[in-house]
Amino acid sequence: MTLYALSSLTRRTLLSSSSIVGGVRGFASLDAYEEYGKHVFTGKVADTYLKKHGASGEILKDPSWTKTHADVVAGAGLYWGGGNW
Repeated sequence: MTLYALSSLTRRTLLSSSSIVGGVRGFASLDAYEEYGKHVFTGKVADTYLKKHGASGEILKDPSWTKTHADVVAGAGLYWGGGNW
């Protein structure tokens, strides 16, 4: 059934509550993002966990860590993530 097969009253009701045509749209709340960015594996935090795995936070400054130190970073990140979820 298409929108035009509906009665005009039904069609107006559907269109007035739609976000596409008409209706009032409120702003999204930022409350859900209050914690966003607080749990990031970088800087001193990363350095602490990477040292426990035999490396330092300096390796994260070079993008080639994904090829040369991926296992170390993954292990440290897994250990760090266990306490941050």
